[in-house]
Amino acid sequence: MAQHGGFWFGVDVDILFTGWPSGYGYFHFYMALVLVYMLSMCAQMFAMTPMTSPKMVPKSLIRHAALHCLRTFITFLVLLCVITFNLGVLITVLLGHVGGYVALTMYIHYHYPAPVADAPANDEKA
Repeated sequence: MAQHGGFWFGVDVDILFTGWPSGYGYFHFYMALVLVYMLSMCAQMFAMTPMTSPKMVPKSLIRHAALHCLRTFITFLVLLCVITFNLGVLITVLLGHVGGYVALTMYIHYHYPAPVADAPANDEKA
């Protein structure tokens, strides 16, 4: 595989693993892009969710540490995808982050709607 000095388009790229998907054809390249999209979507959703709760007890420290490890691992995988300098992969990562933001924002607005203040009776000012 040729080394590229800057951003480039093409399907002959190694993403996350040596020798994959380059050399396997277009189907594997597009499946790799789907994997990159899902990873970046998960990374964005993890970035938007709080790590701790107000009543966090010391017994849950191992669970929170494992969750932090998973979040960091997924973020590093997305970073490794981006450093291929392939513009198709970079655009896929950006679309995944946008998709994760939209999906989590819509989920929050649908399941946890903001309370609406009642209007004052008889047009009185509150």
